[in-house]
Amino acid sequence: MERMKYPLSRFIPGRGAANLCCSCLIISPLVIFSAQQLAGQKGEQGSQITRAADQAKADLQNGRPDLAIIEYQKILKLDPNNADVQGNMGVAYYMEQSFKEAAEHLGIALSRHPDLWSTAALLGMSEKQLGQNAQAQVHLEEAFAHVQEKNLHAAVGKQLFVLYIQANKLIRAADVIGQLQQANPSDVDILYAAHQVYSELASTTLYSIAQLEPDSARMYQSKGDQLAQEGNIPGAIAAYRQALQRDPHLPGAHFELAEIMSNSQSAAERAQAEGEYQSALTDNPLDEKAECGLASIELHRSDFQSASQHYAQAVRLQPDDPAANEGLGKALMSLNEFKEAKPYLEQSVKLDPTNGRAHYRLSLLDHKLGEVEAAKHEMEEFLKLKVEEDRMEQTLKDMHGQLLTQIQKDRTVDASDGAAPK
Repeated sequence: MERMKYPLSRFIPGRGAANLCCSCLIISPLVIFSAQQLAGQKGEQGSQITRAADQAKADLQNGRPDLAIIEYQKILKLDPNNADVQGNMGVAYYMEQSFKEAAEHLGIALSRHPDLWSTAALLGMSEKQLGQNAQAQVHLEEAFAHVQEKNLHAAVGKQLFVLYIQANKLIRAADVIGQLQQANPSDVDILYAAHQVYSELASTTLYSIAQLEPDSARMYQSKGDQLAQEGNIPGAIAAYRQALQRDPHLPGAHFELAEIMSNSQSAAERAQAEGEYQSALTDNPLDEKAECGLASIELHRSDFQSASQHYAQAVRLQPDDPAANEGLGKALMSLNEFKEAKPYLEQSVKLDPTNGRAHYRLSLLDHKLGEVEAAKHEMEEFLKLKVEEDRMEQTLKDMHGQLLTQIQKDRTVDASDGAAPK
């Protein structure tokens, strides 16, 4: 089978690596040292160092690292062993995108102050710009583990991610991008990189299984997962059935087959889902998701008592599952056990505040219990989520329309080119 390769090293756009974090570095006490720190001497020489240090800091803040370098050179003539000045010189050269000089001075500063993680970060990024990837990886790893400043941490992580991708260390790259995603949930570049590296990992692992055991149960199960994600329900069902023919007790396969059957257009296949959920529980009595699946079937049958029993078992197995809590609350409401239902619906919206259905049901429940203000609040939350959901749906529709228009334009151009005289 052919494995798709993505240009992973280009996932995070190169927006001028030298400028990624300069604004935060200028004011960081870990990198730019004060005049008092730099002087360390008394008398006229100390005064000269203080004046030069103050001027250099002002030059950096005014975006003139070239002038700051001149001031730091003055200090080094007076105090050649001043490691703090070496660090500041490195920052200035980094801002100038003079990475060779930056690495030289930052390296000296770091050798004398090994716990200056901002210095390690800049040194690693300078080394990466110079193609010294082995040294860069060491310093970026140290900085990524210790740097606290958000912008610098993100810049370091992005550079480290690219290094791992270039070295084909996908698992390490996924770990870094996961941490970046957690710290920067609104960064679209990071989200895109996460999507792509996880897709590549999925492709790589499927390819490896195909090489090792091409006719194995796991191979067919993996293919079923892939087809299910693509929305190919008949193909996924066929793949899971092939997997279970090879191993009737393959962990997860009965549940996955039940889930995809539940979404089938075939009434017969939907009816078979119940048996697959039960088989999943036979193989693994702790399968909380299978309990939820059976509960959902009972809800559709309006057997609310059985549904509540399955959902209650699911909640016992996994108290922090928002879907299980919502389901149990819904089943208890259907049994008119309103007070008993309330804590489960409250827990569901607490665990997943973006679940509009749970907010809506909780609003109805509060209304039945006479809690008018609570009901109003939950309905407002539901309506806000509904507006956002409708907006997203419209955005996707608009995008789909634009793509269809572009496809038609491309076809028209291709047809015109084909008809052109030679």
